[in-house]
Amino acid sequence: MENVEFELTYAALKMFGKQLYSNVGSAIAELVANGIDAGAEEVYVAINVIDKHNATVEILDNGAGMTYADIKEHYIKIGYNKRKNTSIGHNKMLGRKGIGKLAALYLSDCFSIVTKNSQQNQMHWKLDVTGMQDETKPILKDVGLSVPENLICKAMWEKQMQGTYIFLENVDFERFGEKGFEALESRLSNFFLYDELGVKININIATKKEEIGKFKEIKKKTAFKNMVCIYTDDIDEFNKREKIIGNTYELPYENKLGDNKKFVGITEVKAFTEILDKDEIEGKYKNISYKLKGWIGVHSSIDKDVAENNDSRYLKNQFYNPNQLRVYVRNKLGMNNMLEHLGIARAFGNYIEGEVVFDILDDDELEDIATAGRQDFDSQDDRFILLKEMMTKLGNSLVSKRQKVADEIKKVRKEEDNYISANAKAIYKRELHKEIEALTDYNEESKAAFETVLVNKIEGNPKLEPKAQYTVFLSHASKDSMISDCIYYYLKSLGFNGDLSDKQCEIFYSSSGMDSENLEPLSKVIRDAIIAKNNDILFLASKNFMNSPFCLFEGGAAWATRAIDEYKIMAMNYNDIPTFLTNGKSEIVLGMVEEKDFELDAKKYNDFILVLNRLINHLNKNREIRGEQTVDLLSKVIFPDKVQLSREKKAETDYMDQTVLEYWNTYIRDNAKTYIKENSLK
Repeated sequence: MENVEFELTYAALKMFGKQLYSNVGSAIAELVANGIDAGAEEVYVAINVIDKHNATVEILDNGAGMTYADIKEHYIKIGYNKRKNTSIGHNKMLGRKGIGKLAALYLSDCFSIVTKNSQQNQMHWKLDVTGMQDETKPILKDVGLSVPENLICKAMWEKQMQGTYIFLENVDFERFGEKGFEALESRLSNFFLYDELGVKININIATKKEEIGKFKEIKKKTAFKNMVCIYTDDIDEFNKREKIIGNTYELPYENKLGDNKKFVGITEVKAFTEILDKDEIEGKYKNISYKLKGWIGVHSSIDKDVAENNDSRYLKNQFYNPNQLRVYVRNKLGMNNMLEHLGIARAFGNYIEGEVVFDILDDDELEDIATAGRQDFDSQDDRFILLKEMMTKLGNSLVSKRQKVADEIKKVRKEEDNYISANAKAIYKRELHKEIEALTDYNEESKAAFETVLVNKIEGNPKLEPKAQYTVFLSHASKDSMISDCIYYYLKSLGFNGDLSDKQCEIFYSSSGMDSENLEPLSKVIRDAIIAKNNDILFLASKNFMNSPFCLFEGGAAWATRAIDEYKIMAMNYNDIPTFLTNGKSEIVLGMVEEKDFELDAKKYNDFILVLNRLINHLNKNREIRGEQTVDLLSKVIFPDKVQLSREKKAETDYMDQTVLEYWNTYIRDNAKTYIKENSLK
């Protein structure tokens, strides 16, 4: 009886393809690797995804090309040692098992191979398994010399003297969006060590017609400027290429006031020998020399926004995670992420990224320990264990470096919080002294004793924290917004925070004057802003105020929870002040009925300055707490009489603060006619 040979059916090839490649990027990279193994100096990858359901993928190289014998004896064979094929004369062959062509079947059921060798003999072969039965044997068919017109690389191919051109039809990219294609470029950039290979790989991903043919060279994009520390085999060479020494990175943190602060650190670049002995890094395994090369570092942050701020090259999304320890052999990716083998369980273990080269994992003289897809290694092999021990030491050191930064930030934040607490308590004691001095039912000795007891309780209780955020609340009817706008924007011009969306906002309007869609419910605004002890309230009283249920609600809340001197009233006219608010106390009355009343005269100016200074003095406490420069108060003006003004040929406005005058005129005086008309003042 005759011997019986095994045969591979379509079902077997399809199964192998799906098991060997985990994503589109690795499959395309495998096809690129075939071109590099053929001696190519330049490879083009063109992906036309204008129609995502029926996309085309093209890989064009200028390698040696293939003859009919190469196709028959090597290409169609699944699983043979490519490195024994010396016909190409390429002694740094990336592949070894002869299974790279299955990558095409992973991507598409229909692909073509067009090739021409040094004799310029062109051949065009096509494999179409669309609708093929599982038990059928696929056939590579000679389809003549023509190449479809709609291909991106067709014109370049026709100018080439030799090489191989593979194009795949009906590739499905339905799940890919803009971020997916960006991640695809990053995956391809990670697949090879381009500088060592000396091969230029160009890519064109066309999502619309005008992008067709616009190639760009694939470059590695590693966010080194986001790293705390990097270990490498050659510091000089690494810095010459990356220029990282002296780089600073920033990490945000919040103090107890909720202020956004930044910790600035300096990236360290160190040699492997800082952690590893020289005889660990290089030596011999079964008389074959080995040496660890490359780099491994730890990121300062893996938060996308923070990391991108440190280095715009940081890319992280649902399709791609840069925090991997990639292992290369023969300048090609051999393991996508070794981190999972290191057992670094501490919080910052996921911050590590690296690219290390350990060629002994794939030496021709030793057993092949790579998995079928060339994307992993036998973790029980002595060579892998050797690498694992080195990477674990380096990884643990990097995690310790990042933990040290976290401890430094914690220390800085604690010192800042203690400083804030001390200042807040000092202000609290000052305010307490004023309130006790105002008590009329106690003699000076009793008041002093009472103050001493309270102060000692504050100083002796570290958990007792006086509120440290001082705010201003402008309660007004929306129709009177010209006055609140004047005050609000003037205070903002002095540097006070008026951003309503910022939790550090210092000045805000009442509910009837705010954009309620972007704010919290009225009940919470009143609770947090009106009742809050560290909030100063200015009521802008008018007929509109009296007619607003919101304003009356705010006034009632203040009346019920505050002493009279804990808020201020500025009224358009005296009769506009709610009796329950004033309690017989004199308030500032602008007296504005006619258009001339909207001019800023001497009395209005000094009254207005009194209001502004109260608010400035209150908000300055935030700066005192933070140890910042306070805003200067406005000086009250002693205006000359009319005779002196006439002699000096000046007006009262010449003696006023010109910025205050400009804000008053812009927001109040210039709107007098409209305000009078809309509010029927005449």
